[in-house]
Amino acid sequence: VSLVIVHYLSRPALERLIGSLREARPAPLREILIVNNSGDPVEDLLLNLPWPARVLESGRNLGYARGVNEGIRGAREDQVLILNPDILVPTGSIEALVRCAEERPRAGIVAPKLLNADGTLQLSARRFYNWKTLLLRRAPLGPYATRSRTLRNHLMADWDHAETRPVDWVLGAAMLARKRAIRDVGLMDERYFLYFEDVDWCQRMWRHGYEVLYCADAGMVHEYARASAQLRARSIRAHAAGLLRFAEKWSALLYAVSHYRRRILSLATLLTDVAAAVAAFLAAYGIRTSLASVLSKPVYPLPSYGGLLFFTVAVTVAALAANGLYRRTTFADSIERAFSIGQAVIQAVLFLTSATFLFQTPRYSRVLVLLLAPILYGALLLTRSLVGRVGEGARRQGFAFRRVLVVGSGAEADGAREAFEQARREGFEPLGTTVPAGPGEAPEEAAARLRALVESERIQIVCVVPEPAEVPYLLAAATALRDSGAATYWAGSVAQLASEESLTSLGGVRAVLLHAPSRGLSVRVRKRASDLLLSLFVAPFRWGALRAYLARRGGTYTPAQAWGRVWMGRLSWVGRSAYEESRWANVPGWARLALESIRPGVVTPNGSAGDPMSRVAADLAYLSRFSLAEDLRQFLRATRGDLS
Repeated sequence: VSLVIVHYLSRPALERLIGSLREARPAPLREILIVNNSGDPVEDLLLNLPWPARVLESGRNLGYARGVNEGIRGAREDQVLILNPDILVPTGSIEALVRCAEERPRAGIVAPKLLNADGTLQLSARRFYNWKTLLLRRAPLGPYATRSRTLRNHLMADWDHAETRPVDWVLGAAMLARKRAIRDVGLMDERYFLYFEDVDWCQRMWRHGYEVLYCADAGMVHEYARASAQLRARSIRAHAAGLLRFAEKWSALLYAVSHYRRRILSLATLLTDVAAAVAAFLAAYGIRTSLASVLSKPVYPLPSYGGLLFFTVAVTVAALAANGLYRRTTFADSIERAFSIGQAVIQAVLFLTSATFLFQTPRYSRVLVLLLAPILYGALLLTRSLVGRVGEGARRQGFAFRRVLVVGSGAEADGAREAFEQARREGFEPLGTTVPAGPGEAPEEAAARLRALVESERIQIVCVVPEPAEVPYLLAAATALRDSGAATYWAGSVAQLASEESLTSLGGVRAVLLHAPSRGLSVRVRKRASDLLLSLFVAPFRWGALRAYLARRGGTYTPAQAWGRVWMGRLSWVGRSAYEESRWANVPGWARLALESIRPGVVTPNGSAGDPMSRVAADLAYLSRFSLAEDLRQFLRATRGDLS
């Protein structure tokens, strides 16, 4: 067991913890790692210990989750015991904890029974939060909250804590974690500076198929003297931030907001641009009105300029869109933002000025347009800067994250997971899994498990990192995820054979996009729509060429029969080979897994001839690039011939 302790302004408590370890002398303990988040020297506390001990100097307060992760990365043993400095370890407690872990191999986290300093039970095992328990725990409701049955149920207060059993989650003050589970589930989410990191980690363990186990035979004392409690305002902010992150991550509504954050940000930018244009116009009108005694031309009431106001807003939005300022809302620096917005404003004002000459209407004012230019520029620069700061603040605080599932079992998959771990500050949260999970897992079972994992963990990116022998299997498994809503990428040494322009960078991992995230209809629905459109608008005009094609292929049906079978949904105009005729002989299970999702075709893709594996390869290649345009190309190529 490797022991990890995160130290921040807790020297007295840390000294008591190390003293309890000296007395207990736990046999499974192999090393101690102290992550020093406060910078004060603690090496003197580790002198003459019976175990190797290291201090990992962070140089600053990294927060609890990131500190734990630094310790886990440095740990050499297969089991990592994470303890707060305010824990006391009685004799035999770590041994009991390890025994529980050995008896329950499905347990990803094992936690001891925690006692208060006076020996009373501490309610350290909890049920997951819902909106009601969050309100009762976090709002100042006084005696009502303490008497609430809902809260007692959340705290598991009616259970005597005398038996070892799985629980929803446990306090992060003391937990034993398996490195195997950590490799699959990922490290603690570093976006939690303090609080909720333990709830989140346990939630992910359960969703990944591991248990969180409460070990009643292992008892430890939790003095509960967190140094953070001394920083009350900061503690409150950290608690609120942790709650918001947890809600964003596991609330379906807030997850959808996070998933479509770019579109939402673009819409917010559009609305602020419209507001800025209206405000600039009104300010310019006010200045023009104040100059009425100086200028000869009259100023009309504001409603008279309604058309010009609408035209100003439309031209401003059009100029910003033409300069790509809705596709991108972030800039390298403030100078780039100023130049980009200035260019769009100059174009808009020039067009507005030209329009006053081209369209001679009685209600226009060139002076107003000229006054508008600097005001509009300043207003847009201000609103764009504010929106940019909000977006950057959200990214910096970790509210714009992408959960990545790394699929693969070799060293390259481990390297990709580590690269994503290093890129957590860029908004990546990696998880890992292998396909197949074991020698007995069939392809369809593996695909179902992957789909369930993507859905339950709300995965946004699937990164397939195969060893050379795994390439066909994993690509077929990735095809099964095409309609999952996650973007699917292919990485590793095999993917590096792709052209440079097709490679993209994901947190330091060079990858090729296999399937973009589906935003609407599934592949099966889009394939059916393609067949119906070809049936109505293309096939009737290629009848003669289709008859010749079927004759060359030795088809057993006429064009009219083919049309009827496609219309009834038994065939596709373009589809895979009819492997059913040979009962899928010589077709590997991983290939059948992918190909069964589409119907046999009247026309098969180019290359679907020759030996069985060549046909399989051509059909899989077609499936990976399917689109209506691809179907049209394949159909026209197959039926190009004499139309007579």
